[in-house]
Amino acid sequence: MKILHLTTAHADDDVRIYVKEAASLAQHYDTALIAPRRSERVYGDITYLPLTPAHSRAERLLLQREALRLVEQFGPDVVHLHDPELLFLGLYLRARGVKVVWDVHEDLPRQVLHKPWIPARLRGATSVAAKGFEAVAGLAFDQIVPVTDSIAEAFPAHKVVKVQNFPILGELGEPKQTNPEAPIRTFVHAGGLTSVRGIFEITEAIGQLNEQLGKDARLLLIGKFESSAFEEKCRESAGWSYVDYHPWVDRKKLAALLAGADAGVVTFLPVPNHTSSQPNKLFEYMSLGLPLIASNFDLWKELIEIKGSGVLVDPERPQEIAQAMAWMVDHPAEARAMGMKGRHAVETEFNWDAEFTKLLDMYRRLETL
Repeated sequence: MKILHLTTAHADDDVRIYVKEAASLAQHYDTALIAPRRSERVYGDITYLPLTPAHSRAERLLLQREALRLVEQFGPDVVHLHDPELLFLGLYLRARGVKVVWDVHEDLPRQVLHKPWIPARLRGATSVAAKGFEAVAGLAFDQIVPVTDSIAEAFPAHKVVKVQNFPILGELGEPKQTNPEAPIRTFVHAGGLTSVRGIFEITEAIGQLNEQLGKDARLLLIGKFESSAFEEKCRESAGWSYVDYHPWVDRKKLAALLAGADAGVVTFLPVPNHTSSQPNKLFEYMSLGLPLIASNFDLWKELIEIKGSGVLVDPERPQEIAQAMAWMVDHPAEARAMGMKGRHAVETEFNWDAEFTKLLDMYRRLETL
């Protein structure tokens, strides 16, 4: 069976699409990836068919004709879609007898309610339309692969295989061996640097930690800012002088940077799409033995507080984030013990091996249809 992963919105080195799903499936099936090129790499057992990178949402929509040509070039038995804008292309392929899997990374009806590029007056209608698109996809496509339980609820249960964003153990390195009493000095946030991910609030917090609470610590920010205007806003914060900023880096460089971190910060703001999400970075930090400072969402409480792997805070209050940072600075042994509890949770429960078993079983069933 020939499997093709297709995305026009994500890069060729996307963690879920390339590093986890496609690379794992390539050990069992003839597997290809169509994605815009961002990196220069050896793709191993994967056939990589590069798309022209798009510079706007309109250009991304126009890529679908090019994507269809590449699909036909590979001739897959199954196309595994990763973007909502590909649903119509998926329906076309399904009508031509190709099996279609839709990998649902985000809660689309909730997500569009907070998209700044959608006029506020149209967001409600757009959310309703998104629910309609999901209903059609649920009926037409062969399998749905959501990342969380809340997303799965929108689709027919007999077609759903939940595959969560858990890390590959060792992919970003191992927990660093250090004295439990060693100071906590570097907090890290890696990923998209956007306003709804609370980046400004984290920047304010590191300033308060150093200037008002009298601690000595740094914030490591790794990723791409959503806009030059938002980057400028963060740079104008009093906390920016305590920030070490690195734009987007590849996984190898990311691993090297994370090796210098002492704690991870994931304080997404409480928009609907976040409160039911399971960010990849939560589990990556846990896999490295980093204690967490995270948003006090009910779902995250189950993942973090109950596991004893971190501290939950109100993500809209920089002073509360700063106080959590200060506690870790003042209690390094307790903080590092939290990190090792998180590592244990990844080793025993939150890891990619368990999730890939479900994905592989799904594909084996598709072979028989």
